[in-house]
Amino acid sequence: MDQAVSAESQHLEAIAFCAAVNAIRKAKGKVNPEQLPYGSLERMLAEVDVITDTLRMLGLETGIEGLYPTGYR
Repeated sequence: MDQAVSAESQHLEAIAFCAAVNAIRKAKGKVNPEQLPYGSLERMLAEVDVITDTLRMLGLETGIEGLYPTGYR
């Protein structure tokens, strides 16, 4: 039973963390992938940007900042 509660708690924490990342991105004027057409290059770049933002929030640096096309950010 304790493992089930722990797994559910971790799942809820993950959902809250994702919501926080999306809210911060929105406040900064960044688009979230869900706002872009599925399969588009823009959506793929936004997904990479979300991953980069998430890793940054976790205190990790990705070293992929130079991969974005000029003017994307």
